[in-house]
Order: sequence, then structure tokens, then C-alpha cells
Amino acid sequence: MFERGNFVSIYGGAGVGKTILSLQLVLDIRPSIYISTEGVIFEARLEKINIGKGVHFASVNSNEELYSSILTAMKYEPKLLVIDTINRFYRYERNLQKFLKILVTLKAISDLNIKILLTWQMSFNNKVAGEKLMRQLSDDVLRMSKNYIIGNLRKCKFKITDRGVIGCL
Repeated sequence: MFERGNFVSIYGGAGVGKTILSLQLVLDIRPSIYISTEGVIFEARLEKINIGKGVHFASVNSNEELYSSILTAMKYEPKLLVIDTINRFYRYERNLQKFLKILVTLKAISDLNIKILLTWQMSFNNKVAGEKLMRQLSDDVLRMSKNYIIGNLRKCKFKITDRGVIGCL
């Protein structure tokens, strides 16, 4: 997942597995932080997973809370920071200044050798709000479909099971 750099973005349609893939990575790379902009919807998925120590979760409701949570997360000295989904508030607010501040901060954190994984929502017309920024700032951009992760001349088949993600990460 991080072979091309520390700042990775994954985008795809609703229900393709971006959240479960993100949760699998926070379990595999510890200490880690998982920040949800989708509310506590991810908690239902956590019931089936043995979390253990070294994984911290937060749920945020605005760009301001997201920015604050990112800064607070650094006190845990994570190896991985996941934000699921990064462009949720931008899609509604269209406040480029706030969104860019968050992305630039995350890019600076990735330069400190901390892995950053961002998931991006797609609209029904297969557009990603903030796509130009995603492509400019990310070290790697991957598209996720129901069975594949595709990007930069790579194609990875995966399967989601009760025990997690099977396939290449």
C-alpha cells in the first residue's frame, strides 16, 4: 500500500470496501489513528475485529474538528493515520482554504515518516470532490472497486471476509 510513499489516497464508490480496508491497515500498522468523518458508523464493523492495543479512534463532525483531531493524534506518535473520508465536509462546504489547510498539514506529517491513508468519496457521476488536490499532494492514488485496487500500472485482487481483507495490501 505504501510502496510509492507515505501519503496514499484511495477513492471508490460507496460500499466497495474503503472503510474495511482502512480498518485492516490500522490493525496491521501500530500504533495507529483512525479518524472518521462519517460518524460512528464504523463502530459496527469493529465488533467483529479484535482491536487490541495501539489503535485509537475518533469521530469528527466538521473540518475544524478534523484539523484539531489530526494535531491531537500526533501526541500518540502513530506510524499510521487514516482519515475516512477526507473530502466529506469539502463536498458540502466547498471551502477550499479549510480543506487545503488540512491536506497540507497531512502532507507535512507524511514527510515525518508517518504513513497517511486518506479515503475519498465519489459522487454518483464518478467524480471525486477535490480530485486535483488529491492527485497533486498524494504520493500514490489508488481506485478501489468491489474486487480490485487499481493504480499506477498495478492491479490487486482482494476479498473481504469476516476475518479481514485477504489479498495484497
